[in-house]
Amino acid sequence: MASENYSRLGAMQRAEKNIEDLLDEVNDTYHRLRQSSIDEELFDVISGFEALKDKL
Repeated sequence: MASENYSRLGAMQRAEKNIEDLLDEVNDTYHRLRQSSIDEELFDVISGFEALKDKL
């Protein structure tokens, strides 16, 4: 019984580690995509400003 419980505990710990790794990966991807979106919006604003500046 102790051996079975030890095996289950090991499996649960590995599963928990896999979940933590996946969450880290998802968070990294989210932050990369969010930063990309922010950069794109900033470039649009700057481009618009530059276009208007040339007309003035």
